[in-house]
Amino acid sequence: MAKKKSARNDDGPSGDVDMSPMIDCCFLLLIFFVVNATQLTVSKDPSVSMPSAVSSSDLKDANGCIVVNVFKDVDKMDDQARAKYLSTYSTPDVIWSTASDGGGGKNTGYSLAQTNDLTEYIKTQKEHYKGKNMEEKNIRLYLRGDKDTPWERSATAIRCAAAAGVNNIVFGTLPAK
Repeated sequence: MAKKKSARNDDGPSGDVDMSPMIDCCFLLLIFFVVNATQLTVSKDPSVSMPSAVSSSDLKDANGCIVVNVFKDVDKMDDQARAKYLSTYSTPDVIWSTASDGGGGKNTGYSLAQTNDLTEYIKTQKEHYKGKNMEEKNIRLYLRGDKDTPWERSATAIRCAAAAGVNNIVFGTLPAK
């Protein structure tokens, strides 16, 4: 039996386009954008058990958030939260904590007597975001208060933010169950 001759001429160009270089380029671009995309997360201190809210929504854009965690009294914490809190801050008089690098890094704790330090921290973070060409209206305080925290502590943190020139406040809550 003789083999049939293919209709395609192997000497000349065919109508088929090799797709593998284009697929390779697409995968390389995809990997490039995934690696270079900065996922901003809000620094979450596990010692803070946030309250639930009936009408809450997820924080769409964490860019420009200056995170301040407000704690309840240490003697009102359960054993696990107290152990985590004391291992992180090593002193029971910390009322507020902040992420020192603005996004998930080492936390810095402040006592009630250190409201000026908290104000300076918020000013520093505001200037950091302004240096990144962020509009001042998009810079906001993200207040994560424990559900059993006295309101005066949150109010003092808000006053510190106002003194630093940050007037946009976002209260962190959990969705209702």
